[in-house]
Amino acid sequence: MKPDCRIIRREDPGFRQAVTGTLFNKRPLDRWPAMICYPRTVADVRDLVLYAKSLEKKISICSGGHSWSANHVRDDAVLIDLSNFNEYAIDAAKMTATAGPAVGGSVLMTELFKRELFFPAGHCRGVCLGGYLLQGGFAWNGPKLGLACESVIGIDVVTADGEYLHCDERENADLFWAARGAGPGFFGVVVRFHLKLYRRPKYYGMIGQVFRLKHLEEVYRWAYEIGPRVPRAVEFQMLMTPRTLKFLAPGIEVAAPIFAESKAELDEARAFLDESPIRHKAFFRTPFVRMGMKTLYRFAMSHYPAGHCWNVDNMWTSAPVDELIEFHREIAAALPPAPSHVLWLNWQPPVRRTEMSFSVEDRIYISLYAGWKAAADTARYGSWATDLLKKYAHLGSGIQLADENLNNRPARFLAAENLRKLDEIRQTRDSAGRFHEWHGRPPIED
Repeated sequence: MKPDCRIIRREDPGFRQAVTGTLFNKRPLDRWPAMICYPRTVADVRDLVLYAKSLEKKISICSGGHSWSANHVRDDAVLIDLSNFNEYAIDAAKMTATAGPAVGGSVLMTELFKRELFFPAGHCRGVCLGGYLLQGGFAWNGPKLGLACESVIGIDVVTADGEYLHCDERENADLFWAARGAGPGFFGVVVRFHLKLYRRPKYYGMIGQVFRLKHLEEVYRWAYEIGPRVPRAVEFQMLMTPRTLKFLAPGIEVAAPIFAESKAELDEARAFLDESPIRHKAFFRTPFVRMGMKTLYRFAMSHYPAGHCWNVDNMWTSAPVDELIEFHREIAAALPPAPSHVLWLNWQPPVRRTEMSFSVEDRIYISLYAGWKAAADTARYGSWATDLLKKYAHLGSGIQLADENLNNRPARFLAAENLRKLDEIRQTRDSAGRFHEWHGRPPIED
């Protein structure tokens, strides 16, 4: 029976506009689903899963469309667009919330901030919780609170058989384990997340310094050496950009959002920049500036403007500093025009005590973002990030799914034992392979 919700098929007027309308990355597509569907209720989702089964078609899912690789757009698939699942509820007394997959992390965070509450949402405005939480979730205040998926305490999911299940550490624990890290390879439709909340930190804002590219070696060597000693109240990150502060010369922006519980913790967090041995070489420096979430999101989005084509790829690394400096020298020599940039994130993973499929991380995270508008520039920049990371793949220990480009460069994103376990759960929960996996996957290595 045809589901009772809006469906636009490939042959219908407006189909291509509907599909491309799901995409943040505006690169032209060379693949198209059989249909795009807009469920409004859990019953609609269940009916769509069973409908896809009757048609012998695979299913792909879209929550917000910020997948750089457009993972949700698959040839001849039933594309389920969850944009109607955009409601949330906050229980301040219990310090919990529920949220649909199409709730923007920035929307939830802004509301929580008003109530003096906090959740480790993502850094970019418009990124919805569905894909963000499934892939792990690198968050505001992440060094202290961990991955966002570690603050997921339950999910409600429609399975490949059309069952509607609640999953947590005790009930359907296999699906709960899989959901926290499988990313676009998860084999179910999550229609609701149950979230753990935190008190809003007393001090929040940012401190920064900006350096010219002539100081590249000194800046990256300092960042590498200081990284393990940076307090957990700091998100220490650097962006190499062809246009520092939006309109100045190429350089390196050192940005340090801080979330501290006391003045003493704030002072300790600031010290690594205030007392840095290279601070006098910065041509621009700021003291700690108190910033609310709207301002922090505005800063983040200045590097990710809408309406652009993107080529993005990434790696985790703990490679020797001299090799990473060589890598960044080559990047600097051929960095595409703004808004293209390169992120260096100081991560220094803690000991994980959460049972979850997420399992690949390292000291430093590096991600390359090439952004352009003109179609003629696609040939020049369309594989820039991926080509560089292929050349320097020996420096990496894996990737994170947030910035994956698996259709062009399969790379390790789960530990071998976790990938095996995930495959075993998939075989039990989705034996027919109804849900699409990732664009690509590396062989399992022992």
